[in-house]
Amino acid sequence: MFDKVHGAMLLWLLLGLCDAARPIGGWRQEASGARPSTVNCTWRSFQQKVDHFGDHRGTFPQRLCIYDKWWRNASASGFKAHGTALGPIFFYTGNESPVDEYVNQTGLMWELAPSMGALLVFAEHRCEPKSHPNFCGVGSQNCVGYCTTAQALADYAAIITDLKQEVDNATVPVVAFGGSYGGMLAGWLRMKMPHIVCGAIAASAPIWQLATTVTQKSLDWPYQAISRGVSPEGGASQHCFDTLRVAWPLLEGGLSSFEGLELLSRRVRSCGMLPTARSFTTWAQEAYFLLAEGNYPFPSTYIPSAVGDGGTLPAWPMRKACEALSQDFGIHVAGSLEDVNYTVTLGELRVEVDWEHLNSNGAQLKASQLQPVLKLAEAVMQSVAVWYNVSGSKQCWDIPEAGLAPGFRSGASEVTAAPTGLCPACPVCDACPACPVSRCAKTTSPCRFDGNVSKTFAWTSIVCNDDLSQVSVRGVGHDFYWPPWPYGLRRNYTVRDVVGPTKPQVGVCGQDLANQGLFGAPNSTDLWSTWLTAYYGGRNISQHRNIIWSNGALDPWSGMGVYPESMGPTGPMVQEINEDGSQIALVLDLGAHHLDLMFSDPQDPPCAAKARKIEADRIHQWCQDMYSQTSVSQAVSEVVVI
Repeated sequence: MFDKVHGAMLLWLLLGLCDAARPIGGWRQEASGARPSTVNCTWRSFQQKVDHFGDHRGTFPQRLCIYDKWWRNASASGFKAHGTALGPIFFYTGNESPVDEYVNQTGLMWELAPSMGALLVFAEHRCEPKSHPNFCGVGSQNCVGYCTTAQALADYAAIITDLKQEVDNATVPVVAFGGSYGGMLAGWLRMKMPHIVCGAIAASAPIWQLATTVTQKSLDWPYQAISRGVSPEGGASQHCFDTLRVAWPLLEGGLSSFEGLELLSRRVRSCGMLPTARSFTTWAQEAYFLLAEGNYPFPSTYIPSAVGDGGTLPAWPMRKACEALSQDFGIHVAGSLEDVNYTVTLGELRVEVDWEHLNSNGAQLKASQLQPVLKLAEAVMQSVAVWYNVSGSKQCWDIPEAGLAPGFRSGASEVTAAPTGLCPACPVCDACPACPVSRCAKTTSPCRFDGNVSKTFAWTSIVCNDDLSQVSVRGVGHDFYWPPWPYGLRRNYTVRDVVGPTKPQVGVCGQDLANQGLFGAPNSTDLWSTWLTAYYGGRNISQHRNIIWSNGALDPWSGMGVYPESMGPTGPMVQEINEDGSQIALVLDLGAHHLDLMFSDPQDPPCAAKARKIEADRIHQWCQDMYSQTSVSQAVSEVVVI
């Protein structure tokens, strides 16, 4: 019978003792009731291939966090399994930050492991600061080109396969977990390699955010989700939503004159003179995307540490941001907000809105007549300070000049006109392997990067190498934003209008990386992500089984999650994607960014516990099915031997 000590020894052999070891399984709780975190990990380096699909023979150390205190025989955890069968492996498919972040936040894995007798493995994504190939010197040719989703999935498959071989238990069930981009990887790992993982919890995974998987109807779903967070649906006030919906044309229409900008700059505590009123409105609107991601029912550092300068957001930060806006400012609206064709008045200020066009009497008003709209501007500033002053140390705001809208990138902004003879995208075929090195950028020159890799470097490289498009619109009548974006969008827009040309275009990311001495990224970009669609199947996913695509209805990324046809983030909690119910969408009506993966909290809304119960039951069933199949196969084998 397999014993725990023997398992730990074999695991040490697997990981090659690449660094000084301490005993596995030592969950150190620094204080009573403390949550497990990186301090509980046994950290190891797995020597990973740089290239799984070509002839590059180099390797690099890939960081793993391992915890095996609860790993035991499957039968000891209530599974009906062969006597020597080990408990399952819960595997986190690391995403675009150091894996430490996910170790500390993915409470679902830590909470389910004891009862299911599972081994926990958190793997860091390649090209993160402590898990990347050589970026300088001999053997580093085309170094950045190896950071692709397919290479990352092959990394995880290699780790899992070697682990199973070392413990001589090739049929042990493995369940993939991931959130956000990690959720995309978890889902894709199950889809591409069902023999490697028996199921996947793909939380807040926007695989239908690509140009080829988004629909005209779902283009503005991300911003509808943000709007739910500042409305009664998200626990805020109707006043907050109604005010924000018309605040932007009021601010731009009333305060765009030189005098208005001076008054606005002082009132909102800008560190310098604002060049335009749109600089302020764009800056303010950006905060709500980030607040919506982190709209958890408890104080959280997750989003500020991932995409900001650190700090702790309060519980329900969108509700907090609505406090300053939940008053009657005396705003009156006539016309159709849904058609983005209306007139809004505030005191003596009158603004007429027709789609992206605005007419106003603001330039004719005196400072005293602009006080109502300045009061509104101050309230907006106080609202977004929940994000921008999460540290509590800001005295004024460095507000940049208005540029493209935040949240998602517009593919058209990433390219210039395509010259004759531009190389094509990766070939599209039924079983396309990953391009070993990204297209059209092969060089014999070694990389010469001499800086520090940023904590989101993997994401920059993935988006560049894989043409991972992120497509959306906003301000088209269904959310609180204005003006319609992308700027210049026509009323009867199509997905084609938003995405841009179908032929490869000249990209800028490859040259940006080359300027840093990082070679191998492409010199072209495919706005339509056609290779990703060919490789992962686009919206054709009904043949896959054992995947839960979970989304929080208050999270902007929920708008690009996976749902059955005619369903979505405002539908029922459980939505069956397959007729047999083996693949489902799971909607948390009061959930932010992969809330279901977080540690359970007394302040959780009811949907969180329900979602985790569904996930736990499914995971148990996936593992049991694999144990049952293995037992039948083994019994047949024993009969044949006899």
